[in-house]
Amino acid sequence: MAVLPGSLRRRLGSSRLAFLRRVSVFGGLLALVAGMLLVPAGAASADTAVTPHAATGVHHDVPGFPGTSTTAPFNECPAIAYAKSCGILLVISNNGEQVLQDTNNAWSPADSTPGQQEPYDNADDTLVGIVNLSSKPVYGLQLSGEASQTSLFGFEGDGICTYAAGGSNTQSGGNTGGGGSQTGGAGEPPEGYTGDGYCSTAQKEGGAGPNGPDPNGSDYQGPNNIFSNISADTDSGDVDFGSGIQPGQSTYFSLEDSLEAGQVAVEFGYWTVASDGGIFAYDAPFWGSMGGQPLVKPVVGIAGDPNTGGYWEVAADGGLFAFHAPFFGSMGGQPLNQPIVGMVATPDGLGYWEVAADGGLFAFGDAKFYGSMGGKTLNKPIVGIASSPDGKGYMEVAADGGLFAFGDATFYGSMGGQHLNQPIVGIAGDQGTGGYWEVASDGGLFAFNAPFFGSPAGAPLNKPVVGMASTPDGQGYWETATDGGIFAYGDAFFWGSTGSIPLNAPVVGIAGSAT
Repeated sequence: MAVLPGSLRRRLGSSRLAFLRRVSVFGGLLALVAGMLLVPAGAASADTAVTPHAATGVHHDVPGFPGTSTTAPFNECPAIAYAKSCGILLVISNNGEQVLQDTNNAWSPADSTPGQQEPYDNADDTLVGIVNLSSKPVYGLQLSGEASQTSLFGFEGDGICTYAAGGSNTQSGGNTGGGGSQTGGAGEPPEGYTGDGYCSTAQKEGGAGPNGPDPNGSDYQGPNNIFSNISADTDSGDVDFGSGIQPGQSTYFSLEDSLEAGQVAVEFGYWTVASDGGIFAYDAPFWGSMGGQPLVKPVVGIAGDPNTGGYWEVAADGGLFAFHAPFFGSMGGQPLNQPIVGMVATPDGLGYWEVAADGGLFAFGDAKFYGSMGGKTLNKPIVGIASSPDGKGYMEVAADGGLFAFGDATFYGSMGGQHLNQPIVGIAGDQGTGGYWEVASDGGLFAFNAPFFGSPAGAPLNKPVVGMASTPDGQGYWETATDGGIFAYGDAFFWGSTGSIPLNAPVVGIAGSAT
């Protein structure tokens, strides 16, 4: 996917609908459209029928299924209908994501064509596998076909469950489905597939059911996943994995179209939060906010929940507000020596830390206390906190760039004692390397054992930068300013901002979505 330099992307609209949602002081929901280029959604209709392959033999799974192969044939997927295994494989690692294609995945050797995978319906649907080779669970992904204008989520009622035993695209199911070819008959692959017992009656019916194709594509789902947040033009959506794909595990699902690797991209959205608690969601779900609600003290930060896809807001008095995320407690109503300035979640989303300006650290849920700068002499106040990759440590950063590591967090250097044009205002951890980035109010970005992808330092800013967030793979980051302006670098995509609209209160933080 072509990516514009961050300095050019700050004020440009997205090429798909990015819904900007915020609860204002009037309690209303503000939805702004960032970008107007839409791909018209295709009508839900049955695929064009094609002549079945003259398949021979017994349809066996690839050896090692379910496995973690990153070379074709991929054994993360069972053999389903005309697909011998996964046509597309998503590989998640600590170094980022890869989209791989099986360049010769036809069911019938007579029809093998190098450079193309065989759609499981022998027409225009692809079996997709995902393998987690990273060190932490994967709870969801956002997939997009916008660069190629491919409607990945334009479901037509002939998902993989319609090829399960008794499904509508099988001989015993009546061959009433809308798939390009059915299974189970003479010269066709056998019906059913390994592990298809998760498919419900409705999923097996697909478009042959009484209500027609499910716009949420339940019949396209795999054994432990669902689809959500599908865009209006159906080119983008989330795949949610429930309890998560643990490191070293894999699963599968299906998507619309006969896909090549370049048609599928893994992308991440973000939320910004204002001091009145208003949330602005960009290619990330809006779960509510404190905008328009009474606050004892202003909101000072936000953290995303990597487990549920929700988020938390934290106020200067330690009050914690959870939206589609669990509440484990807070410092709200408790005496504080100094105000809270930020928070960060544990990698599993089952806990979080709040940090105060004096370095005091408050742990909740499965977040452990490993020490803090509370009660110690500081040259400048603490302004932010980041977690180590495994959640067994954290880093506090001060306005002069001083970095204080606790637990298993490693100190890789800091801007403490170094000349700064403007003070440090935030920090983000690199979950891949264990390093971190410090960001200054002029947008200056300082990387320590973490990749540098660019910054707006030296460029004119309408308002000062107040925070940053990294993408889940550590291959990109966003900076945000008090007017909500967004600066995106690396694989962090620009989905929109409030940089050109009036705000009831200034933006104070940003968090990346886990999907």
